[in-house]
Amino acid sequence: MRKIELRPLSDPKPGYGQLVIIGGNVTGEGMSVDIQRNQDEHFLQDNGQWGSHPFTFQLPELQTDSEGNQTAIVDRQIVDPLLENPHATNMARFYGPDGAELGRARIKLARDLISFGARGSTPSLAASAAVKSPEPPPAPIPPEPVPEPTPVEPEPEPEIIPAVETEPPQQTEKGSRRWLWVALVTLLLLIILAAAAWFGLSMRDDEPVDSETAQEEIQQEEEASEPEPEEEAENETSIENNSPQPAEPNAGENTAALAAAPCSLQRMDEQGELEFIQGCTAAESETSSMIDVIDEALTNEHCGIARRLYAHEALNGDIEAALGYARQFDPEQHSPSACFPEPDAETAIFWYETAQGIDADNAEASQRLEVLQ
Repeated sequence: MRKIELRPLSDPKPGYGQLVIIGGNVTGEGMSVDIQRNQDEHFLQDNGQWGSHPFTFQLPELQTDSEGNQTAIVDRQIVDPLLENPHATNMARFYGPDGAELGRARIKLARDLISFGARGSTPSLAASAAVKSPEPPPAPIPPEPVPEPTPVEPEPEPEIIPAVETEPPQQTEKGSRRWLWVALVTLLLLIILAAAAWFGLSMRDDEPVDSETAQEEIQQEEEASEPEPEEEAENETSIENNSPQPAEPNAGENTAALAAAPCSLQRMDEQGELEFIQGCTAAESETSSMIDVIDEALTNEHCGIARRLYAHEALNGDIEAALGYARQFDPEQHSPSACFPEPDAETAIFWYETAQGIDADNAEASQRLEVLQ
């Protein structure tokens, strides 16, 4: 088969479409199909998600359309997941009743397909033609009678009780005499404290000061604080000898840093496939270096990394990666290896078509497609 197209039904219905097999020799009942996306090589599951294990969908009996192609009607289990990312590249593989593969090809999505989730966006004719008769307005509810206000009796004014004036108690003659004695004693104590302070200050001023002794003490302190010249020189020499020398670069650290680059072999051995691919592709390596990473992965039998990098680069417009991936499956250019033990003409056609989509004038892709088809 040369091509697979997913087209809308003659009477379009959301969530339904027909798989059209162009150029294949498949007929009858008991046919099944699995769908694989090339972004991460995962397979479509019956719950609409993508998983790492193949899942086959049973197809109804194939019908022949006006162009002589075989068709099968599919529902939203296949239509809706493919319409979620219409720009992705997906491959369909068909199997006979005995489970043998009959062929594979890339799926091309038609523009008029409608997902089941968009079924409410376009109203049906029956819904638009239905006219509802207006319902009569409800009868007005009579207002409830307002109760008459009850008269409010005025509250009695409080009685004002005149305040009784009281005279302050008068101090007795005995209390006044006591306070007089307390004031006299306090004044006497203050006089005694002032006299004692004045006497102490006058005695301090009368002490003789030996100026010569003070001068000698000042000179001794200055001489003790100044370091000797020889000691200063020795200190400077010891400081120079003990000063840290600049560290020489460690060649081993540089080698380890290069080996731990995002696309290095060390990262391949330490990380999982998806983690490595995300880190390597995020490093924005040049095309030539990414092909070198793929070759290194093939040499060290990191097959999943090599296949995923081939697909990632090819689907992002790298024609060298698309041609290189196609050669791995091309029967005339295939060389058996741990990652690509057998050729596969259908897969080679798919990647040659991908390369031709990047560069329509590419001679190698056109010549190999003509031979393989």
